[in-house]
Amino acid sequence: MDLLQQVQLSWTKQLDQRVTDLPLIKSSYQVPLIIFAYLYFVLVCGPRFMKNRPPYSLKTFIKLYNIIQIVGNAWLIYDNIDAGLFSNSKLTCPLVLDYSYNYTAMRLIKCSWYYFLLKILDYVETGIFVLRKKNNQVSGLHLYHHVSTLLLAWVGVRYFAVAPVILNGMINSFIHVIMYTYYFLAAWGSDVQKAIAPMKQWITKAQMVQFIFLMLYISQNFLPGCKVTADWKVILFIGNLMINFYLFYDFYRKTYNKPKRKT
Repeated sequence: MDLLQQVQLSWTKQLDQRVTDLPLIKSSYQVPLIIFAYLYFVLVCGPRFMKNRPPYSLKTFIKLYNIIQIVGNAWLIYDNIDAGLFSNSKLTCPLVLDYSYNYTAMRLIKCSWYYFLLKILDYVETGIFVLRKKNNQVSGLHLYHHVSTLLLAWVGVRYFAVAPVILNGMINSFIHVIMYTYYFLAAWGSDVQKAIAPMKQWITKAQMVQFIFLMLYISQNFLPGCKVTADWKVILFIGNLMINFYLFYDFYRKTYNKPKRKT
């Protein structure tokens, strides 16, 4: 069986039956439509709408949005721990992927779905950039990261709503608590932005460390004693992490490692 046939079979036949009642998960077209609408707005519709308009301030909305992100991601971390991610789950080889209907497994499914919803909420951030005419922030890195993260969060719920994969989302939520705390503080004006400026560089470093850790963690699927088949979905996750790492590293190099001018 070639790779294309394997992907097609996995996509249609291997859907986790425990998640079929969750909104936006079972359908094969709703999430792609959300992504298409997102890209159409930020690349076509939004810039066209803002062409002859002054940028919106949105200061109060931005502060509220950042608070929602901080609380949502912090709550998700707590909910994962409370559900038994560490106390009742096997996270290292030999991995045990629990597809049962027991209490811990079903709680972790909900955590996986909540993480997926937070990735949809992340799209609001790009909309804010467009309405404020911060077009430089709507970069290829930004768009790829948001699109790929939502797609893989969706794939994760559909097929891998199990503890080892859910751990990835929890780590990402931790990074987002820090990141949106920075954004919330920065929304209070230039004086605060100057005071917390070093934090921005460290957030980018933390994101790159996150990608390296997750690549190594997921790669344990290839170990002989892991008893989990490293199929196309595992390769997709690792490949996406490699691309994200490269894009963030390239951004970091160009932004923070600029050669100093000789005087």
